[in-house]
Amino acid sequence: MLLDDEDQILTGGWGVPVRWDGTAGDLPEGYDDAMVRAVSGHEASVQPDTLCIMAVAVRPGHQGSGLAGKALGALRERAASGGLERVIAPVRPTLKSRYPLTPMENFARWTRPDGMHLDPWVRAHQRLGATILGPALRSMTITGTVAEWEAWTQMTFPETAEYVVPDALGLVQIDREHDCGTYVEANLWMRHA
Repeated sequence: MLLDDEDQILTGGWGVPVRWDGTAGDLPEGYDDAMVRAVSGHEASVQPDTLCIMAVAVRPGHQGSGLAGKALGALRERAASGGLERVIAPVRPTLKSRYPLTPMENFARWTRPDGMHLDPWVRAHQRLGATILGPALRSMTITGTVAEWEAWTQMTFPETAEYVVPDALGLVQIDREHDCGTYVEANLWMRHA
């Protein structure tokens, strides 16, 4: 956490140590799988060697001030001081919710004329030397009843279908017959230098 002069939290971040051999084929499926990998399969001979940054948040009113980059930098420093060789992150692009019908594979290629990514959160990682490894197509799965999804989204889902919902990066599948809503979110795997 980074605090202001009055000890108020301005930004914070966290990550988990995982074992990763540095290849795309050995990446966790995404956020959920990284959490599982962080707490399972720890034999004495298999030690974590990579920090997986799970989240960074900046207090409202302080976004755009460089604090997220400072938090990312602090996490990278902590990884290095802890003997972890690599730093990766399943990044949730902030602009992707404006394009829920666009596959993450396509969104991953969208750049500005200067060559930097269109998305500001992806760019924050790029400014620190991170590169895009590729999409994490099943990064996070969220399930709930139809009533829960209606409460969470302030929407009504009158029939079984896929729906665009506020702030989701993709579609939510509502199955009224089984009283279940499922959201599978894609993220972008990025590797820090």
